[in-house]
Amino acid sequence: MSSAVNKSNVSIDRVLKPQTRLDLIFDVDLINDFIDVRSAMVLDITDTRIVIGQSDPPVLKSMVGRSLEATFVSRDVVTSEVMRWGWRSQIMEFIPAYRLHKSASAEESIQALALSRPAVGALTETNARMDYRLSIGADKKISIQTHPSFGRISLLDFSAGGVLIAIPRPPQATVGMRLWFTLFFPLPSASGQQTTINGEAEVVRVTAHEGDSHAKIGLKFMDLDLNATRALQKAINHYMLEEQRNRNYNTL
Repeated sequence: MSSAVNKSNVSIDRVLKPQTRLDLIFDVDLINDFIDVRSAMVLDITDTRIVIGQSDPPVLKSMVGRSLEATFVSRDVVTSEVMRWGWRSQIMEFIPAYRLHKSASAEESIQALALSRPAVGALTETNARMDYRLSIGADKKISIQTHPSFGRISLLDFSAGGVLIAIPRPPQATVGMRLWFTLFFPLPSASGQQTTINGEAEVVRVTAHEGDSHAKIGLKFMDLDLNATRALQKAINHYMLEEQRNRNYNTL
C-alpha cells in the first residue's frame, strides 16, 4: 500500500521519474533582473547520476563541472498534493550521442547530460521562485534576527528571494504576516565590518509536522533596497563559489 511522501527525508527515486521536466537554474542576478533557467527532460535515473536530454537553451560542453539548482514538480500519489522539489547539482558529463535504448542505432542517439544525484537528505521541498537556495551549516556562521515572539531562530537556508527558518512550536507566525529582519554574514563589508542586511519580509509558508519540536517558516523578501540587494547577491556569489571549490576538491 502506498504512503504519502515524507518531506523531511525523501528519496529522489520516489518522486523523480523519467520523462519529468527539470528546470536547471544556473545564474540569478537581481540587480540586472536576469535569471538563467533552462528546461530539460529526464531520460534515466541511476545509482550515481541522472541523465537528461539536452536543455533548451542548450548546455555547452565547456559547462561540465558547473553547479546549478535542479527543480521539478511532482504530484503525491496518495494526497494528490503538487510539490516542487530541488537540489544542488553539478554537470558531470556532456554526452554527445546518448542512445535512448540498447537497440537504438547511432542515428537515433541524442545529446544528453549527466547530473549528480542529491546526497541523502539534500533533496528538499522548494517553490517556484527561480533563485539559488543555499543550505546553512554551522560552519557558515550565518544568522538572522526577526520577530521577538519567534523565540530561538535557526536559519535553514537562504536565497535571493527569501529565507527558511525553524522556530519552536507552536509557531507564532501566520501566512501573510509582515516583519522586519536582519541577516548577519561573516563577510567583510566595504567598511571592513561584518555584513548585515536589513529589510522587510512576508511569511509565505508555515509548516509544522506532528511530532516535530520546531516549525519551518518561509519568509519572502519584500522590496529590498539597492544596497541590501547588492550585499545579498555578493553573499550568494561568495557561498556559491565556496560550494564549487568544495565540490571540485572532493572529486580529486
